[in-house]
Amino acid sequence: MWALEGWRQTASNCQPTSKHSFSVNDINCGPRPPSLCPCRFPVLSLPTATHRATLSLSQSTHPILTSTRKKIPTHQSGPLDVNLGIYLESLGNFRDTEMSFDVDLYLYLSWRDASLNHTEGEYIMINDQNVLQQIWLPDVYFANARTSRFHTVTVPNFNLFIYKDGTIGYSTRISLTVACNLNLMNYPLDKQLCLIKIISYAYIRAEMNVTWFEKNPIRYNPEIGLPEFAISGISQDYCNGTFDYAITPKTHQRNTFSCLLGSIQLRRSIGYHIVQSYIPTGLIVIISWVSFWIDRRAVPARVSLSFTTLLTLSTLGNGLRYALPPVSYAKSIDYWYGACMVFVFGALLEYAVVNSYMRRATKFESMAQCWSSKRAEANLGAKARRHSIFSNVNVDGSSDESPPPTPMFGGRGHIGYNDLVRTGFMYSHKALLIDKNCRVFFPSAFLLFNLCYWFLYLWVWVDD
Repeated sequence: MWALEGWRQTASNCQPTSKHSFSVNDINCGPRPPSLCPCRFPVLSLPTATHRATLSLSQSTHPILTSTRKKIPTHQSGPLDVNLGIYLESLGNFRDTEMSFDVDLYLYLSWRDASLNHTEGEYIMINDQNVLQQIWLPDVYFANARTSRFHTVTVPNFNLFIYKDGTIGYSTRISLTVACNLNLMNYPLDKQLCLIKIISYAYIRAEMNVTWFEKNPIRYNPEIGLPEFAISGISQDYCNGTFDYAITPKTHQRNTFSCLLGSIQLRRSIGYHIVQSYIPTGLIVIISWVSFWIDRRAVPARVSLSFTTLLTLSTLGNGLRYALPPVSYAKSIDYWYGACMVFVFGALLEYAVVNSYMRRATKFESMAQCWSSKRAEANLGAKARRHSIFSNVNVDGSSDESPPPTPMFGGRGHIGYNDLVRTGFMYSHKALLIDKNCRVFFPSAFLLFNLCYWFLYLWVWVDD
């Protein structure tokens, strides 16, 4: 490998400051800044064929500048063909609330410029930023990128290879924040399709036709590990690049630009949401069923348990909603939380019905106790009257005392003690039957809901 250095330019000619052996040919400098003077550029005489010639010269002495022009290379056969490819180095920082993600990639471009033909070996490598600015580059940009930047640490991350016939291979490293329109209907059991859209900015397709490389135009680092997603596939496609341009108050132009799409298929990992969302809420629903085994008369215990589970479930649901954008449709997790809320609220309503029966049972038990007390008082009164019977007997043998009254309740006529006890027991038994039935119904219904939910989202709607 040969390196040319130590050249200094004066106002009239260029004199070497080192004594390397080389041959000098006259080269037409062509268009250049006024500060450059006509001079003789050295061309290496290579004793043997080399596969690479590295040029790291200053802008004023770089031989390739003698034939560069800062405009698109033209071909009589048609538009300039530009091949494009990308290598995804890393993906991450997926933000559901902003619907965006970060990507670090290498952009590869290849085209042919006949004016850059040379005989410097197999190819010339250029990694000088000043030289790169004098060479025409395709004006592609990332249409759906919110922010983008080139890497310059420790040096500008790019290289450009020029082959003998003028074929150019250019690559650079870019970091992007790309917008990704998420469809969250199946969240968190969803799959997402994120696109990277690349479009030519100024040249229409009739002037510059940008296409993907034929073999593996999009590749990615196999070591990419995403905490929430797994890459299920990457593909390339083309999009409609018809736009209006050159817009003025009175006229505009409309034509088709090159438009390329890089598709990244992502599958959300369910493990995090199983641990943080599904299992806690499922356990809260199961805890709410404990009230079915608590004594029917323990009102504070059953009510406080139902309200506590209801408020806890509501708090978990609010925490989840803060991490997602306020979309106008229901998500998969919303149906799950809604169903859990229905089961917990159903347990609260169940105790309201049970408590209603228990209050009736308590009422009749109190009435039975009241009847028993009055009957006992009547019996005691009868005994007292028998002790004083002679003092209350008339001459004709009749008595002034009336028989003890029979207790009457609610205007229903004569109700016996057994009737009151039997009615209270009936209402208490109904409450017990409701609890026993709910001990089977609620777990069975929740199990059936789980079977339908997971079957639909994991097998039926998996490709939606």
